[in-house]
Amino acid sequence: MCDDLQVVFKQIGDGERDPTQDELMNALMGMQQLYQWKFEQLFFKYEQVMKSSSETKKDDSILKKIE
Repeated sequence: MCDDLQVVFKQIGDGERDPTQDELMNALMGMQQLYQWKFEQLFFKYEQVMKSSSETKKDDSILKKIE
């Protein structure tokens, strides 16, 4: 994310031309959507890991009872 923001800052401050307000808004909205998807995917993966961990703990407790 920091690299993406750096590109925007560079274009605004040091770019060959200033982006139009429309271009800037489109870039920021695109970044917002991109990071929304990234966080959704990360949270989905987190939920999978937590579910898998919970199932492993259940299996371990069942095995201990059998022993």
